[in-house]
Amino acid sequence: MTGISKHLSLWTAALALTVGGVIAAPAAGAASDDDCVVRVSDNRLWCGNNSPVITRKGACHEAPVTGQLLANYSWFDCWTSGELHGGGNTIWYHTAADWAHPNYDEWGYVPADWVGTTGSFEADPTAHGLRRC
Repeated sequence: MTGISKHLSLWTAALALTVGGVIAAPAAGAASDDDCVVRVSDNRLWCGNNSPVITRKGACHEAPVTGQLLANYSWFDCWTSGELHGGGNTIWYHTAADWAHPNYDEWGYVPADWVGTTGSFEADPTAHGLRRC
């Protein structure tokens, strides 16, 4: 598969996941605080996610798609408050996507319900060592 074909295939898949700007959240798996950790070495949250995960330019479901996380274990460099999502809170994590939309760089936001963090982590990510964006 050529690079262009691969990008078009991934973009088509990403577009298929969105209907009217709404994406159904993946089913959440059981997680513990030990499954997700902010590493002292790089101050990033390393955590499982329900791949493939769409990344967005802003912390809301209507923001443009910037790419996708294809791996099911990823890093996130900070968090922000954004739109309420399926997890019942407004926490969104910032990361670099594994695949970037051609019109954007690889950076984007992912709602917390697509990441394996627990409710106690999401209550105050800064207390767990993750900086606010």
